Amino acid sequence: MDQSTGKMTFLHLIVETVCKHPRISLIASLLFAAFFLAFAPLTKPLENVDFFFLKDHPDVKFYDNFKEIFGNDEFFVIAFEKEDIFTHKNLALIKDISEQLEGLEEIRKIKSLANVDDTIGEADYFELRKFIEEIPDSKNELKRLKDQAVDNPLYVKNIISPDARTAAILVQVYDRPDDEDYRKKLIEKVRRILNNYQKEVDKFYLAGWTTTNLTMAQFMIKDMETFVPITYLTLTFILLLFFRNIRLTLLALANIFLCTGSTMGLMGLTGITLNSVTSIITPLVMALALCDTVHIFSHMEKGILEKYPDKQKALACVLKDVVSPCFLTTLTTAIGFLSLTVSELRPIREFAWIASAGMVFEFIYSFFFLPPLILLFAPEKIYQEHHAGKGMTGVLDRINNLVQRHYRLIVIASCIIIPTACWFISKIRVETNPIEYFRKNSSVRNSIAFVDERLSGVGSMDISFKAKEKDAFKNPRNLKIIEEIQDYIKTLKGVDVTTSFVDFMKDMNESFHDEDPEYYRIPESRKLVSQYLLIYDSEDIDDFVNSTYDHARIAARLSEHGSAGQERLIRKIREHIEDMGHPGLDIRVTGWVIQNVVTIDTMVKGQVYSLSLAAGIISIIMFFVLRSLAIGCLSLIPNFFPIILNFGIMGAVGIPLNTATALIAAVALGIAVDDTIHFLSEYKRKREEGISVPDSLKLVTSVKGRAILSSSLILCVGFGVLVLSRFVPTVQFGMLCAIIMITAVIGDLVVLPSILLLKRQSTSILGRKQ
Repeated sequence: MDQSTGKMTFLHLIVETVCKHPRISLIASLLFAAFFLAFAPLTKPLENVDFFFLKDHPDVKFYDNFKEIFGNDEFFVIAFEKEDIFTHKNLALIKDISEQLEGLEEIRKIKSLANVDDTIGEADYFELRKFIEEIPDSKNELKRLKDQAVDNPLYVKNIISPDARTAAILVQVYDRPDDEDYRKKLIEKVRRILNNYQKEVDKFYLAGWTTTNLTMAQFMIKDMETFVPITYLTLTFILLLFFRNIRLTLLALANIFLCTGSTMGLMGLTGITLNSVTSIITPLVMALALCDTVHIFSHMEKGILEKYPDKQKALACVLKDVVSPCFLTTLTTAIGFLSLTVSELRPIREFAWIASAGMVFEFIYSFFFLPPLILLFAPEKIYQEHHAGKGMTGVLDRINNLVQRHYRLIVIASCIIIPTACWFISKIRVETNPIEYFRKNSSVRNSIAFVDERLSGVGSMDISFKAKEKDAFKNPRNLKIIEEIQDYIKTLKGVDVTTSFVDFMKDMNESFHDEDPEYYRIPESRKLVSQYLLIYDSEDIDDFVNSTYDHARIAARLSEHGSAGQERLIRKIREHIEDMGHPGLDIRVTGWVIQNVVTIDTMVKGQVYSLSLAAGIISIIMFFVLRSLAIGCLSLIPNFFPIILNFGIMGAVGIPLNTATALIAAVALGIAVDDTIHFLSEYKRKREEGISVPDSLKLVTSVKGRAILSSSLILCVGFGVLVLSRFVPTVQFGMLCAIIMITAVIGDLVVLPSILLLKRQSTSILGRKQ
């Protein structure tokens, strides 16, 4: 007895034992489930999405150290629009809101017209005052304030729009990674304050990573509340449609409940949270939990009862037919998920472990929990009879007839479709844009667009300048290097506004020379810089240079939110820095944008590796199980056929490869191979019985086709539920996975049989003549 046969015998022994001792199996499986279900209430949603960023990458570590010096660079903008901001009423409104926000312990710093400093100069002297010490009533004084504001590069597009119709309050937040509810508490308090001014302001626009992050987390929770009940309802409808038997439907739903509950319980046990990635697991596992169940139900034909009147023996016969391929499909699907564990991103690894565990639960409950329940019913009430030419059997007959008559044309069409899809694959964009995560009519997207258009973008990027000696940035030579790079950055598309220590020095120099615009430039001597800094008494410059003046920064606000565009900006800035001389200075691009681009790059590389790993392992398993190199090679065609078409569709319609769609390949490969295993296992058995290729294909299509069509449609529904998500990438993930399931059916029931028929007049793939 070879190893493979030994495995099959062991599995057969298991199902025989389950059928002989159903009570023991039922109690054991319920106790097993109870352990995990007890931990399900501990599964918590994550109130932020910071988990998606890398921690150990050198650029990310540098960014973390950078934030320790200059503080957390995360901020959000509170903006509103008036016909003229510079009226006594509107300025008083800004002042009131600013004062209340300053009282919140969650806010690190705020900046608005009400609290910014201004340098007031005379010849050889300047002093620092609040831009608005008292709100004037005079129209002339208000106009003077307006003119000063829109002429000040430190204010314009930061806290006031160039047309003075939009005002902004910049809210800088703390970096509190250990407080998962931090952003939620902050935004709730901010909104309570703003709600008091609804009569004065038509709408406040909140935009920035703080609000985007929180909205993503809250949408994920709402998605979960939608996914679970709708998935249950749709799966119930499909089960009733396919089997037209309320008893089988209830059995399947019980199996789904235990499988999903145990998976959620494992998340609670291991401390894995529900986030924008792991939230996909629930509808996915609910659908996958039915796959083996459908194959079991599809083999429960009344003809078996004539051969085995004893219901335990009849069920054992059914289970023996499906347990081996079901075990293999569980194994290959789990491998597809586990291949994602090579990712450096924690949420993807967590998704991989929990989804693969869900497959293990699915197999255990299908063969230890479900059979005892089946035995509780009278066989004649749940075993079914399939009539030729009717219902799904009729559909399968027509598919088989189509393949038998036009297999050459099908193969030719496939040979045209695959290269065409490969060409479109080359058009896929690798792009993650948090703004496009939201539907076009969503409030968060509208708020970002409002701020981007009237003020400046809410994306952020920093350039770090580090010198070897103290007081290096009191030297005009080093300040000019900052200025040169800053001037270059301003010319780049997607960069809206930049601020640096140099801007403050130029402002001081202008004020020191009686506000003469000719002197809005870097001071000529180190001595003059030092003199200005002795006079200047404001914390504003602390955000742009450290206390020892050996570390400075340029802060840029970006309206380029896409990772591809951000990568382009980073590359151009780095090239410019490389081309210019900067002796004694370590200049480095950093900031949130670096963290984002590094994460996306790592994710894409990880997905390519995951797909290669999954494909390699699954191929080896197929060769080993089918014990035929030729059949093993043929099995790859229907498995890669849907994946190639999927990526071709993405390239053709412009769906980018992002944090959600990048998961598809490895997941789809693990799932798509399931039906191929069932089909080829049965086909190989028929051929070994001496049945011809055409007749074998007809029998296999009839016997396995029902389960393949049923399970694929169920998976389509499971994935299709995701289109109800508030996240565009999740919608794309669900839609594309549903398409993969459809094309996988075509690959298994149309393309694969056509290839087998094309080879029937040559040496058989089993080593015999056709």
